[in-house]
Amino acid sequence: MKRGMTGIIKIAGSLAMAGGLIAMAAMPAAAAAPNEAYGAAATGLISSPPLGLATYPGTSPVSVVNVDIAGLLTTGVVNDAAGPTSGSSNVAAVGVTLSSLATLAATAVSSSCTFNTTTGVVSGSASITDGVVHVLGLPVITLAASPGKNTTVSVPTVATITLNKQTTATDGTVTVTAIYISLLGSTQTLSLGVSVCNAANLAPVPMVPSKALPFALGGLGVLLIGGVAYRTTRRGRFTTAA
Repeated sequence: MKRGMTGIIKIAGSLAMAGGLIAMAAMPAAAAAPNEAYGAAATGLISSPPLGLATYPGTSPVSVVNVDIAGLLTTGVVNDAAGPTSGSSNVAAVGVTLSSLATLAATAVSSSCTFNTTTGVVSGSASITDGVVHVLGLPVITLAASPGKNTTVSVPTVATITLNKQTTATDGTVTVTAIYISLLGSTQTLSLGVSVCNAANLAPVPMVPSKALPFALGGLGVLLIGGVAYRTTRRGRFTTAA
């Protein structure tokens, strides 16, 4: 009888390991940070965490009526989304207070990034609709609709604006910011329309065939029921013998 129980324990142990692999199959590949997208964030005297944040794994898509930051930013509807190999942010009706004499406005601002599973490369882009900067006493500055990567716009004595700002981390993660503003003479920054993509596919990676799941779980259930029945039978015998 001990041999029989030893065999059952060994098989149960093997199925437990299989169950562990099945659970791991539901986890994303590697321990990468989530892909992200958000409408706005600010640092400096006026500070704000990412607003309208969508993540994968996590919550996506995310839509909010605005991502206003008091004293700095007003917007319309914001739509952010993140997937296993992508991220995108779309911000409508953008209005930024650069100073008491300068403002930035755009009908829409957006960014996106994508990891190419074939080439292993992350690419990004940004677009700006009807983007302009108004400074009292100076000509209107028109912002490019499809700016090249890290296009810089200087607003004299007011701010440095980077369009389609793209940075790459040491692990290959790419962050695309449609409009990045740094106010001169202060530490104030504002990021608009941000997308973040890992240099990896974050979709769960199957580690065992999907059809094996019912059999593994079924086998484990049979063993558990058998073990309980065996223990109950033995207890019954001992009780009768007593």
